Amino acid sequence: MVEQALSNLKVLDLTHRVAGPYCTKLMAGFGAEVIKIERPRGGDKQRDVPPFADDEHGRETGLSFMWLNTGKKSVTLDLKHPAGREVATRLTAQSDLVVENFSPRVLPGLGLDYETLRQVNPTLVMTSISNFGQTGPYRDYQADEIILEALGGLMQQTGDPARPPLRSGVAVAQYTAGMAAYVASLIALFRRAHTQTGALVDVSIHEAVLDNIEISLVEYLRLGRVANRTGDQHVLVPWQLFPCKDGHAAIIGGPIRHWLKGACLFEEPRLVQEPYRHIADRMQRRDEVKALLEPWLMRNTKTDIYHQGQRHRLAFGYLASLDEVDASPQLEARQFFTEIDHPLAGPQRYCGPPFRSSDGPWRSVRAPLLGEHTEEILRDRLHYTDQALAALREEHVI
Repeated sequence: MVEQALSNLKVLDLTHRVAGPYCTKLMAGFGAEVIKIERPRGGDKQRDVPPFADDEHGRETGLSFMWLNTGKKSVTLDLKHPAGREVATRLTAQSDLVVENFSPRVLPGLGLDYETLRQVNPTLVMTSISNFGQTGPYRDYQADEIILEALGGLMQQTGDPARPPLRSGVAVAQYTAGMAAYVASLIALFRRAHTQTGALVDVSIHEAVLDNIEISLVEYLRLGRVANRTGDQHVLVPWQLFPCKDGHAAIIGGPIRHWLKGACLFEEPRLVQEPYRHIADRMQRRDEVKALLEPWLMRNTKTDIYHQGQRHRLAFGYLASLDEVDASPQLEARQFFTEIDHPLAGPQRYCGPPFRSSDGPWRSVRAPLLGEHTEEILRDRLHYTDQALAALREEHVI
């Protein structure tokens, strides 16, 4: 087998839903062994989130669960039961990293907090992901995606300026926090490799959301200026999506240094003459600029506009449908999509990694069935006998 960047890493995954599983998915994809602990009855609640690839098999074929948990092993374990906590503690002793995303009070109440677990594994790195972090006045507050995006300032900049703000269509806060947890965990593990000391990594989803508005936040901290939803009021002109022959194209008036040479593609000489030659003048004449662009836009398709702009060294783009994303020659050339077979869902097309590494390829392995690896892990790793396993099943621990 090809050695991968994280092949020597052993991860105990106590996560559920999105942020935590995304973090550990990246670990598994780059070679780590990830043992995912799930509830004996039902498993990770993300298993019940539709759509399903096969309605007959329900939670085993949830598309979001299958994507978020590729490459992992599933062990069912009741952490509320003393015997379940014993298994988790023994697995911790064999792990380099534990990742969890319970509310801050949960694991301390179970005796599975960092201070307790480091007694059995002194160099343990533990990453805790929670809504507002492990400390602070909001520590125990409840939140979901729309609350986190709103409190993080992200929703002030989303949606039509003339209408109420919108949350993103996807779990931006969760995925941002999952990536932050992945990077922070690797930093802590790198430090451990050099110092032989463990660490508790504390990731706040609320704080992670701020990564998505960093420019606006710095602008406020430095200048006291609040950047609202701009719509067609961007400081540079033109700089927005415009209707075109077959959809919408992104016309970006930059890099500014290329505008005067590139604007000839619009077949409208006035755009490079007074009073539209300079950006400050165009800012004062937005509607006039838009009217001058419109005839050319309506004569061209969005992909033609995209390629013409790029040839003139202007950062043009277009609004792609999902079908167009799926057929993208750029994504095809980079082999971004991959097909993974599943015993119940059948072959499914998956997105690849968010980045590539020369230190070993991405590993594409299906998500586990609920409890698929329970007996394997307990018998082979922890040396539980058949009799001991039967007792755990009888008490519904596994």
